[in-house]
Amino acid sequence: MKRIYLVLLLVIQLGFGQKDKNNTVLFNATIGLEVKSNYFFGDNYLAKGHKNPSIGLNINCNFIEFKKFQFGVSIERSTIHVMDYSIGGNSDKSNIAVYNLNLCRQIPINSKLSLDPNIFYGQLNIKQKNGRKNYGIQDGKDLGIGVCLNYKINKSIKLYSDVTLSHYFLTAHTSPEFENYFNSSNCLSLSLGCKFL
Repeated sequence: MKRIYLVLLLVIQLGFGQKDKNNTVLFNATIGLEVKSNYFFGDNYLAKGHKNPSIGLNINCNFIEFKKFQFGVSIERSTIHVMDYSIGGNSDKSNIAVYNLNLCRQIPINSKLSLDPNIFYGQLNIKQKNGRKNYGIQDGKDLGIGVCLNYKINKSIKLYSDVTLSHYFLTAHTSPEFENYFNSSNCLSLSLGCKFL
């Protein structure tokens, strides 16, 4: 008798599970590779002391999907060169590494085009360098929003362009009058890339 109840319970569970695929959590990997340019702006040392834009690469992977929302991670590396040595000190460039968690929503436009608005949050560090010599590391947080326009080439490849706006919350030990100058920055990013489904 217990076996009948167990089989009945399993059939009911499978039946309800098949009714709505949108309520299912899918493990569906999408890998994106992109070339990215970052434009820093505002009254801060990244915008005033460096030569815009910073150029870099981004690798992102969305691996969980639920109700057309996708969750994933991204890793970005970029370099921006010092323009004003009175601000940049002994370093001639800053290497930026950003590690984010991403959440995006897929909005189909037609069979080929789709828009993906997204939000992201993560950790970053900035290494000041001159040649091979390190002149310090600054840590912080990255918070931002963006939108991605996708063009589907075939079942496994999409080309895309991404526009994001983010704010860096940085940690610098400096006098109070310079905290805003060294402890935050704004960044507008433009990128072109390719997604592999």
